[in-house]
Amino acid sequence: MSESQFGTNANRERKRVMYEGTDVIREGMPVAYNYDTTNNINGLDTGVNPNVKRGTTTEGGQNEGKFQRVELCTAANAAFFAGVVAGTSFAGLTGTGNLWIDIYIANGSAVPVRTDKSITIKDTLYLEDGEQTVVNVGNSMPAIGKAMETIDRSGTTGLVLAKINAVVAADAGEVVTASSRTAVQLPTAAIWDNFDLKQLRANPMAGSLYETDFRRGNEDYPGNSFTDAASLISLSDEAAGALVLLGSVDNEACEVQYPCPITVSGGKKWAMEARLKANSITDNDIGYFFGLMVSSTLVGNLIIDDGASVQTEGSLGVQVFHADADAVDVVYDETSQSPVVHDAGVKAVTVNTYFTVGFYFDGTDIQVFVDGVNTADPILASDISAADFPTAAVMQPTIATKNGAAEDDTVSYDWMRFAQEA
Repeated sequence: MSESQFGTNANRERKRVMYEGTDVIREGMPVAYNYDTTNNINGLDTGVNPNVKRGTTTEGGQNEGKFQRVELCTAANAAFFAGVVAGTSFAGLTGTGNLWIDIYIANGSAVPVRTDKSITIKDTLYLEDGEQTVVNVGNSMPAIGKAMETIDRSGTTGLVLAKINAVVAADAGEVVTASSRTAVQLPTAAIWDNFDLKQLRANPMAGSLYETDFRRGNEDYPGNSFTDAASLISLSDEAAGALVLLGSVDNEACEVQYPCPITVSGGKKWAMEARLKANSITDNDIGYFFGLMVSSTLVGNLIIDDGASVQTEGSLGVQVFHADADAVDVVYDETSQSPVVHDAGVKAVTVNTYFTVGFYFDGTDIQVFVDGVNTADPILASDISAADFPTAAVMQPTIATKNGAAEDDTVSYDWMRFAQEA
């Protein structure tokens, strides 16, 4: 049997499995075990009576079809990722529903994997629901490995050398407990699956990282902050915890910057996301900003009086303006340039109701997410290179409010996360 079209390492291990699909088979195509089948292959009723041969085995009978039958990867079977089609001998054959093929099992070896994306070395690779390829942009499917070379397959689908591993259930997403948030209220997988957060947490030299859910008391209380005389930054009494920015007097401010430098363009991936809410959506009550700003001395002017815009020292994020307090806008500006509203009204705010907003720079464009969904209106490379964008600026995580009335108005943050790999 012929080998792959380029070398694989000695750790690779082939396994013969039965492919149940009827599509054209491709080298490097990812497959998953048919984990819920009751159909035997050898006819052995292993868990019930090993001396009796049957075509099926009832659930609980240790059916050998579960680890010999494979199919295309889907959302349902992705946790049982088996490996990728090995070699060229099967490439181009059409599946018959019971065709025996060889796969390289997912054991940490370096093997050819099929993709239709432009891949950069060390990119995390993800399965696609019902597809024969892997991608390097996070989605609802689990990660299965890391690219070991840089190659552009976006024009013609082909192979990339990658180190592949079995899916680990604990790594499939954020851990959710009864005292925590539901999945939709947690950081967005399509953003954060693009980062090795374990490495960033363990190794401070691996890049920039700030994350908290504000349930840890003073550990998460901001050190670099400013409040006017009648304003207050405090931790709430919510069960899940929250950081509250309170204003009581017209044009008074709350401001916070965290030490977590992010270079907003230049090729290194970065992301930011938060879950927040406001206690008022009445125009001119309160305006607020979440995102990145150039580091500065905090004196209460990150948002100008009357909340018409942010200051002009360089920023990128979302803002709710005084004049339209129930709408979240995507904004940015370069130092000394007029602020730009890139996308107005990406989120309609409901009073005292949390929502999430996030950004992911993939090395080319900046994707924007609201409540876990991509808005499909990215800040494009052409925007990033324009004179009014803070191109190559080094910015810090920033949250700010500016009151518009003499009453108690608040913006609360449940959690936030900022990251950039070195």
